[in-house]
Amino acid sequence: MQSAFRFLLITSLQVAAVVIAFAFLMTLLFEPGEWKRWDWLIDLTPLLATILFINLLVQSFRLRRRARRR
Repeated sequence: MQSAFRFLLITSLQVAAVVIAFAFLMTLLFEPGEWKRWDWLIDLTPLLATILFINLLVQSFRLRRRARRR
């Protein structure tokens, strides 16, 4: 159980890092002055939460399926 929790935590952190990096890059490219303000990160919060929730559902489904096979 601890390894499953660690797996979910690590994949969630990886997904969050990619989403934040992508949003920062797009903000930097398309709205150059806005990256200095924190509004882009605050606006990203609902999307990030949704993506992380979907990731947790998918990964937990995959873990459950893998556990049944063993």
